[in-house]
Amino acid sequence: MNTFSALADAGGIALPATLRQLIDAGWTGYGADIEAWRADWKARTLAAQPVLSCVYDLEWIDAKQAGEFIGEWLNPAFQHGRRFLPFAQTGAGDAYCLTPLANGGTGVALVWHDRGSSRIEAASFDAFVYEALVRSAADFSHLIDDDFSPAEAVQCVAANIAALKGYLPEAMKAGLECMLADALPEPNEKEAVMIGEETAQAALALLPEVEDAAFAVVARWECGER
Repeated sequence: MNTFSALADAGGIALPATLRQLIDAGWTGYGADIEAWRADWKARTLAAQPVLSCVYDLEWIDAKQAGEFIGEWLNPAFQHGRRFLPFAQTGAGDAYCLTPLANGGTGVALVWHDRGSSRIEAASFDAFVYEALVRSAADFSHLIDDDFSPAEAVQCVAANIAALKGYLPEAMKAGLECMLADALPEPNEKEAVMIGEETAQAALALLPEVEDAAFAVVARWECGER
């Protein structure tokens, strides 16, 4: 299966409209030549290419990689019947996944490759994107660690907000705009923030509660033995 839509249909997982639109628009890819992206990674990160470039340790994957994750690890046969659709990963190989919720919705979980359990991180893909943007504004220390200046870190976060807010529901779009209106006049270099804690908490208050409990995970290397 070479598309996320096909993987979603096969797994019985609703593909969120926002994710489909971002994929179709090319916002989640690294271009036809990954080496070209790597050669110019800083400029592209600053320009939100791909989106969520401001988020710590998140790498988008394509449908082929997602299918491999499912076939080798994240499928119901291995994972106690739970269904997943991976769309990104960490550098260590943990997977950001869509997964059905008890209430009939589709949430986002970070499934650890080497732990016995994980939990739902966000009640929807939109909520996942929104929270990632808010938390990036509240802490961009990882960008400083990657040799971005505070001004560049703010540029990166702002570019991602500009690229993504039009895809989000109106309430989340308004929340991001209010957050930016309350941003600090200058980035706080010592604390690596562009918004204060009160502003961050006000923005995050828009998100619905995540009710699903933690769930068991079979480690990746154990799946071939089952």
